[in-house]
Amino acid sequence: MRFSMTRHLGSLSGARYPFLNMVNALRELQRGTHRPYPCGAGAGYLGVSADGDLAACHRFVGDADGAMGHLTTGIDRQRQADWLASRHVHFQLLCKTCWARYLCGGGCHHEVLARGRSACDFIRGWLHSVVQAYGRLSRLAPDWFLGQADEAENT
Repeated sequence: MRFSMTRHLGSLSGARYPFLNMVNALRELQRGTHRPYPCGAGAGYLGVSADGDLAACHRFVGDADGAMGHLTTGIDRQRQADWLASRHVHFQLLCKTCWARYLCGGGCHHEVLARGRSACDFIRGWLHSVVQAYGRLSRLAPDWFLGQADEAENT
């Protein structure tokens, strides 16, 4: 996959295009943070079925693997805590030796549980491009990162 920083992020002169996945990954690299989960599923984000069943995300609606409670009884906090603990990147066996684990967070929970880790090579390739873009931006347009913390609070 050939990556063009100008095409995806904006120009080196400071113009920005909202490719949010890339921007978020660049922010994480700049801050030196890590991602123990791939998204907010089961934590700050839940899916709700038409019948009121709560699920870890919209993809788990109707799937017992991601059941989190019901609108009338609330979130099953023990189930939620157990699910999140089991989905943490540190407990994903195949992630333990992956260089991208803290940028990826272990991959989409639903994809991994339903289909395995078939997307890992794609994600690693994409993250390799992110790291390359970060290096180029740091070298050629270091001011690109100024104000990123303020912008993150507004997104």
